[in-house]
Amino acid sequence: MPSAKGNPSKKKMKPAGAQATAAEKSVSSSAKAASAPRNIAAVLGHKPSRKTAREMLLIETRRLRAMFSEIAEHYVANTEGKIASVIDAIEARKLPAKKVDGMLKAVRGLTVKPQKGRRKDLSRIEKAAETLLKALEE
Repeated sequence: MPSAKGNPSKKKMKPAGAQATAAEKSVSSSAKAASAPRNIAAVLGHKPSRKTAREMLLIETRRLRAMFSEIAEHYVANTEGKIASVIDAIEARKLPAKKVDGMLKAVRGLTVKPQKGRRKDLSRIEKAAETLLKALEE
């Protein structure tokens, strides 16, 4: 069914005071629903059944898992990029022995347990990379 929005010449004019047709009412109500927040219970007009609520929970939990994976990928990529830029900077120029010793101390002082997969270990690695970047800028 072609839309009257795209082509103004096909738009039908209603006489003043005319009642809206059922189709127009459904379009306007669907437009309101699209702009309203996603509240399934409000759309249904009642509390969803246990089965429906369970299905909604599954969908939302899967979405949460996907978001977590995406965020983790971006975090890893950003931190790896910082470490790669440190490596490139070290390879590109000669550094004073004092600076190299300080940077080695920062890397060797890092205590992580990769097999545990802890967030604080990731944070420690990120902070070490940032420390190395700052040392290179000085």
